[in-house]
Amino acid sequence: MRASVKLAITLLLFSATVTTAYTLSRTPSLLRAWAEDVRVLAGVELRNDGSVRLENIRDWSYTRDSVVSKRYFDATYDPQDIVDVWMYEQKLGPAGLISHTFLVFEFDASYGTRRYLGLSVETRREIGEEYSLIGGMLRSFEVTHIWATEADLVTRRVEFLDYPLARYRLVIPEEVRSRVFAKLASETADLATTPRWYNTVTNNCTSSLIRYVNESEPDAIPLHYSWVLTGTVDDYLGRLGYLDPESFLAITRDYLATNELR
Repeated sequence: MRASVKLAITLLLFSATVTTAYTLSRTPSLLRAWAEDVRVLAGVELRNDGSVRLENIRDWSYTRDSVVSKRYFDATYDPQDIVDVWMYEQKLGPAGLISHTFLVFEFDASYGTRRYLGLSVETRREIGEEYSLIGGMLRSFEVTHIWATEADLVTRRVEFLDYPLARYRLVIPEEVRSRVFAKLASETADLATTPRWYNTVTNNCTSSLIRYVNESEPDAIPLHYSWVLTGTVDDYLGRLGYLDPESFLAITRDYLATNELR
C-alpha cells in the first residue's frame, strides 16, 4: 500500500475517533438559547384519578407569511375520554423516505375547542439552528415533546412552512389509546427535568412514538426499517392493520383554502 494511502486512512480513522469521542462527551441540557417555537416546555401533572393536567399547550396561529399569535393554555384531559387517534405524516425530501410524524388525540365533544390535542416529538433547536439528519446522529439536538392544538401543528406546517400533510385514523383498541396517552404524558414530565438527545436513527419522531406504543402494548409494532426510513411507516402500519385506509386525507394549502380542518 502506498504511503499516501496509508496516511489518508490514518487521518480518516483519527478524525472519526476524535469526532466519536467529542460526540460521546457531550451532555444534553435544559439551558440553551432555544428557538421560540420549542422554547416553552409543557408542564405535566399526573393526577391520582388518572387524568392529566397539561400546562403550556401551544396554540399559535399562522398565515402563509407570519406567526399571527403565540398563545398557550392549560387544560386537563382524561385518557378515558379519547375517542380516536390520528397520525399525520409530513414527507421530507424528494424521495419521500424520511418523514416527520405526529399524533392527534381526539377527545369527546364535551372538550369543545380543546377536543383535538396533538403531540409532536421534535428536536429542540437553538436560535438560528437548522435541523439536519447528520446533526441528529451527532448529539446536536435535544429531544422535546410539543403538546399543541391540532390547528397549531397542522397550519404551522401547511400554511406557514408549505409542507403538505397526510392524515390517517389509527385503528387502536380503546385501552391502548389511553395507555399510550398516559405514557407520552409521563415521558414529557421526565424530559422537563432529565433532558435527552434526539437521534436520527434510534430516537427520532417516529421511533419514539412506536417505542411508547410498544411500552404500552408489548410487541405491538415489531422492529422494522421504517423506524429509521420514517417515510415508509404509513405502508408498514397499513400492512399491520393499524391504519384505516378509508380515512386518508391529503392536507395542502389549497385544501385549507376551501375546507375546514375538521
